[in-house]
Amino acid sequence: MLTPLLTYLIQIIKLQQQFILILLTQLANIYSHSKAPHFDGPTYHRFNQFKADEKLPLLQAPIQLDYRKLMVTYLEQYGRPLQPINRRKPFDYPRVSCPRCQAPSDYLYANGGGQHNIVLCKICHYSFNPAEHFTKTMVLRCPDCHHKLSLFKQRVKYKVWRCPNLNCSYRLAALAKLTAAQKKLYQQMPSQFKVRYTYREFNFDIHALAKAPPSQARVDLKRIQASPQVLGTILTYYVNYGLSAAKTAALMYDIHQVKISKQTVLNYAEAVGKHLRPFLDDYPYQLSTNLVGDETYLRVKGKWHYLFYFYDATRKIILADYVTSQRTTESACIAIYEVLKRYQQIPDNLKFTVDDNPIYRVARLHYAQNEGIDFNLNIVKGLTNETEVAKEYRPAKQTIERLNRSFKLNYRPMGGFHSTTGSVTYVTLYSACHNFLMPHQSLAHQVPVPIPEVLATNRMPDKWLNLIQVAEKQLPTA
Repeated sequence: MLTPLLTYLIQIIKLQQQFILILLTQLANIYSHSKAPHFDGPTYHRFNQFKADEKLPLLQAPIQLDYRKLMVTYLEQYGRPLQPINRRKPFDYPRVSCPRCQAPSDYLYANGGGQHNIVLCKICHYSFNPAEHFTKTMVLRCPDCHHKLSLFKQRVKYKVWRCPNLNCSYRLAALAKLTAAQKKLYQQMPSQFKVRYTYREFNFDIHALAKAPPSQARVDLKRIQASPQVLGTILTYYVNYGLSAAKTAALMYDIHQVKISKQTVLNYAEAVGKHLRPFLDDYPYQLSTNLVGDETYLRVKGKWHYLFYFYDATRKIILADYVTSQRTTESACIAIYEVLKRYQQIPDNLKFTVDDNPIYRVARLHYAQNEGIDFNLNIVKGLTNETEVAKEYRPAKQTIERLNRSFKLNYRPMGGFHSTTGSVTYVTLYSACHNFLMPHQSLAHQVPVPIPEVLATNRMPDKWLNLIQVAEKQLPTA
């Protein structure tokens, strides 16, 4: 009697296991096709596949020749004059002359070099497309071998130029550094190795891409129903102590018997953030030349965004806090622009300490090439000091790491933001609190930017209200 019962129970257990496996498969299928945001970890891109060269390309005016002198040289060398082209059919470009030596159309070959629509000059051997050719004032040349760079890739916002010279000293040195295994792999997959000088030419306008002025907030600070003390207390809980909007609303009722909603807390924060943003951007900071930058993660609508921080490592002042959905060179250029515009005159010894992300190297090249602004870039890579630069500037890099940890400590209880506006608002309020309200141990427990009107009181809610009043006085009148 016992044996049949045990057999029956085992069959039931096996059947239940099959049902569980079927349900798990269905749940995995539903989750993979769900439109709800997936709370996965941030994606760490292999930035070592994208490398930027330190040197700028050489700018050189195109060589201009005189076809008459070239014809005289030909006559002296061969003892006979250079004859015009004997055409079998009419030339498609009778009014075109060679842009290099100004030779008339009588000396221009159609379909030069076997390429369609390409014209070749018989005198100077220069090839060009008459339909697309324009007069170039400068050409890009490799800084190592002085060979003319060729267009390798063209994207929407940038072009990639590469040195085509197989005997370039840059290429030969890069090949010499490869191990035997790497050389064998290079023969199979040469695109996996960077052995040529490469330069990225960006065509975006950094001034047009900079932060737009904040839009109108949902509520007007002058017309809110709450008292100023309630507003200051809300900001203290929400920003200084990193409480979520829901916990802030609950705390306001449990402790202070003030009944407000979670949305009201967010509306007040948005109004104060947009009120303080111009003041935060235009304040005349007293800055050093020791700057440090880094990017960290934050979650917006269930997806990872990036917060580019740039920081005065000496005076502990946040200078840029750019929130974006992309970690690109364009984002790095915008964040650096937020820093550079704070200087009336760019110091000669200005230096940025960053990690080994190559977008900062390319951003430096962009400013040197297009804006005429040059600054030093100190690379601190990894956790060990492999170079003297990393050993010297690692303390500066650690300051931005501490700033990132402090921000995440405040931001993490919120579990992310429901909108881009909410993330920008909180980042703005945190930067204002950090610069004007938060004492720092490294500054002898003083705030980075002391304003007497703001620090006239000891209560943090009152300091917030004083900061709002100071910002109100700084706003331009209509």
